[in-house]
Formats: sequence, C-alpha cells, structure tokens
Amino acid sequence: MTRRGVLLTLGALIAIGAIAAWWFYTFERVEEDVAAPLRGEARYNPLFGLKKALEARGIAVESRPNLNIKAMALGDDDTLILDADVRSLSAADAGALVDWIEDGGSLVFALPPGAEGRGGELIDALDLSVVAHTNCLSWPLAGKEKAEHCFHFAFIPKADEAKEFDVLLGTREDGYYLGRRSHGDGDWTALGDLHFLHTTELKRPGYAEFAWQVLSPVIGEGKVHLVYAADVPPLYVLLVKRGWPALVPALLALLAWFWARSQRFGPLLPLAPADRRALREHIRAAGEFTFRRRRAAALYAPVRRAFDERLRRDDPALAALDGEALVAALAARSGHSPALVRVALNPFDLTDPERFFVTIKTLTELRTRP
Repeated sequence: MTRRGVLLTLGALIAIGAIAAWWFYTFERVEEDVAAPLRGEARYNPLFGLKKALEARGIAVESRPNLNIKAMALGDDDTLILDADVRSLSAADAGALVDWIEDGGSLVFALPPGAEGRGGELIDALDLSVVAHTNCLSWPLAGKEKAEHCFHFAFIPKADEAKEFDVLLGTREDGYYLGRRSHGDGDWTALGDLHFLHTTELKRPGYAEFAWQVLSPVIGEGKVHLVYAADVPPLYVLLVKRGWPALVPALLALLAWFWARSQRFGPLLPLAPADRRALREHIRAAGEFTFRRRRAAALYAPVRRAFDERLRRDDPALAALDGEALVAALAARSGHSPALVRVALNPFDLTDPERFFVTIKTLTELRTRP
C-alpha cells in the first residue's frame, strides 16, 4: 500500500472513531411507555374500559353489541347504558324500555346525532326534541389545569316540563346536553353523547372522575347492562383507512402499466395517404386540358345534346320550332334576352374563355328551367 493510501485509511479510522466516541458519550438510555394497540374485545367494544372499571368496583356488568330486551332480562334495579343510535329502536322496544323505567329501571342514553325533526320512537315517548348545538363542559384538575368535553347535540323538553327534571345542564334556548328525570319508580338520563365513557376517553385526565359523577347516582344494586353499537364501516372506508399502504403502490403500478401499454402521442412514421376518388377534380382537369387543346366544341356538344333531349321530352311543341322562332320562345320562357339565347344555341368563337363560360351557363339554365 502506498503512503497516500495509508494516510487515507488512517484518516478514515480516526473519523469513525471520533463519531463513535461522540455517540457513546452523548447517548442516554431512557425508558418510554408506548401505548399498545387495543386487542381482543377492546378493539370492537368502545365500553370495554368502562366494563372493567365497574367490575373493579364489584358491580355486575354485562355488555352486548345490540339491544335485545328479552335476552337481557332487565331487572327493576338494573341500569342500562345505551350507547347506540336510539333511532334504530322500534316502537315495541321503546315502549318496553319506558315500562321498565316505570318499574324501577335506570336508563342512560345518548341523543341521536343529526336527528333534528326525527328523534325516533324513544325520543318521542319521552317528549323530547333534539337540536344541533355545541355545548362544552369543563371541570378543574389538579393544579390549574382543566378538562373539557364538548357535546354537539342537545334536547329540549316540552313546555313546562323542565321543572320536572332532577338535573338539567344547558339552557332553554340552546338546549340541554345533560338531563336526568324520574319516571315512575325509575329514572332516565339523556346526554349529548356518551363518548366520554369510551375506553380511549377514559384514559384522559379527569374523564374517569367525570364519568363516575354521571353514573354513580343511577347505578343501583342490580346489574349494569352496556349496549354498544358494533357497526362495521363500509368496505371502501376500511380500504381507505387501513389499506392505503397497499393501495398507493398498487395504483402507481397500475398507472405505470397504463403508460407502458398506451399509444404514444403521434406515430413514429407519417401515415400513408389514403386512397380517394377525386372524380370532380379529374373531370375539371380533363375539361381544362380539352379547352387548352382548342377543342371547346367537343365540350359544348354533349351539353347541347342534353339540352335538345330534355326539350324534346318535356316540350315537344317547343322542340319542333327552329331558328328565330325557337330563340324567341326560349327567351320568353326563361326570361333571358334573345341575344343571349341566340349565342347559346348558335355559339361562335368558343376559344374565348369568358364567351365559352357564358354560353355553357346559359344553355344549362335553359335546360334546367321548367
């Protein structure tokens, strides 16, 4: 190895050693907690965290993806948390829930989103109307921090019924986002939404305490039934949200294939002229050639022959005339001057282009005029 090569190698080793020393000197090992993705039931049950929290308090809990009143066997001291669109309830289910509340049950449900003018059977049975209005509720945390949750829908009870509620949060003008009212031996609680009870929200500071403040007054000695909406998004939504890492390369590959298989802009060689029959051009060229050869009489003869045949067929009496009598009759019928008709019938000096044109034109008009 030459001296220059040795120096380059030594310089590279020194640089690598300096980088390694800087790395180990400034590197600091720290521990960080990373939230793992939800697995099992927690992936499809948004109330799974609430279920575990209630079980930890010694409360019997049962969760299901849909409302089946017969299978649930609701007891008089039970509590039902309905985190589903109440517009999907039938009139029979809504009536059964109202009867169960009168017997002592406690119902907690969310207002249906976007249900202005169409709240469903349960909303109608409870004499409520739903409005779209954002109301934000905040509560203090440790120190000077605050937690906040916004409800985007509210309800308005019928006139003179607001005083019947045990709890009402909101205003009459904008609507109430939380309301609890006794009904028979039981009670029901309506909220703008139940998102603050979801597993992901309960992890936020202050949300667990807020959820317990809302639920603790209505949870009795019976079982708590959690009903969540296990709605599966459409396939195209899942493909866009979850499958885009595979869709984007597939789309690029498809576009590349289209580009490879598509025709280029313009041919590589000029197109060969297409065969065509220019009959008019041939006739015109033949006539010009014949006229230049001073054979204008040969061009006049077939036009005069066609005129005579047409005249004999259409007007035999006029065709029988001759000389000046024929000229006068044709001039009177066509409106041309006798001199012009005479030149057309007895032409002279057809080698003059202008005279030839006038002669042929006049004879053609005499032949075609009725």
